[in-house]
Amino acid sequence: MNNQYFSFLRVLVVGMIFFVTAFPTFAQLKPQVQLKPQVPSSRIKFNPRNRKPASGYSRAGGSRGCPFSNGIPMTQLAPQVFIGETALTRPMLVWYMSNSQPVRFRIFEVKPDKTPKQIGEQKEISATVGINKLRLPVEYPEFTVGKTYLWQIATNCENDVIFSRAKLTVVNAQSSYNKDELWYESFEEALTVTSNGNGKLSPAASTLIQNLAQWEILTGEQGNIEDAEKEDIELRAEYLKKISDN
Repeated sequence: MNNQYFSFLRVLVVGMIFFVTAFPTFAQLKPQVQLKPQVPSSRIKFNPRNRKPASGYSRAGGSRGCPFSNGIPMTQLAPQVFIGETALTRPMLVWYMSNSQPVRFRIFEVKPDKTPKQIGEQKEISATVGINKLRLPVEYPEFTVGKTYLWQIATNCENDVIFSRAKLTVVNAQSSYNKDELWYESFEEALTVTSNGNGKLSPAASTLIQNLAQWEILTGEQGNIEDAEKEDIELRAEYLKKISDN
């Protein structure tokens, strides 16, 4: 009887070994789960709810005869024809340079019927050819919800100074705004999407820049704007198109 018992155990053990080696375990069959899938760039878009025209304090100024290596002047990659919106108290500010000259950065608070009030001191920022990014520096106070600000960059051009300005209003993050209505959030997200490591803008960022140009042209057509100013808007749209193609 003992011999029969041990023979049974040997058969059982051999059978278990065969089962384990012949079939993968459940853990091996279980597919790996991607916990944080990357958001496809096609989902990043800009569809502004409000396009309140910016006053004459926005836009660019200075010499138009300043030479640029690729025909593109210093250009803010943010709404200029209308006031941009953000729920960030320290938004990412982005501009394009065709040279590596440093820029002088200033922030102003804007109130209706009043001259913009400068906040903090002027700050010199090093720049590179191409896309330049600057998170609102800690030397400046955080933006306040409900207030409108103007950010300005300026640089020397031969014997002149050229500058560019853009307005933004800080909205309540708890309001009913969608992210695609807020330029600064949408564009910052688009800039984080890689483009095969070739140093160019991602397709999402390029699309948003083209989208911005279209919205600015539409705002200019709908507003009570003089012909000379419409020409400036169309010229800026051409620059944005060139930047998006780089």
